Amino acid sequence: MEISAKNQMRGIVASVIHGSSYSQVAVEQSDADGVTSGSFIHAAIPVDICKKMELSKGDHVTCIFPAATVILAKH
Repeated sequence: MEISAKNQMRGIVASVIHGSSYSQVAVEQSDADGVTSGSFIHAAIPVDICKKMELSKGDHVTCIFPAATVILAKH
C-alpha cells in the first residue's frame, strides 16, 4: 500500500483494549529491522474498525500523522 503522508512511524502493537465505542491501541516504535525502541504511540480508533482490521498484540503497523494535526511549541 502506498500513501503520500510523510509523517509515519512503524511499530509493533503492544496492546489492544476494547471499550464501548473506541479501542485503545498501544504501538511500540520499531526500526526498519523490527527492533523496538521503548517509545510508544497510543491511538484511539473505533471498535468496529479495530475488529475489522483484526489488530492484536504483535502485529506490525504503521502510524500515520496528518500534518494538519501536528502542533509544535518552542520553549
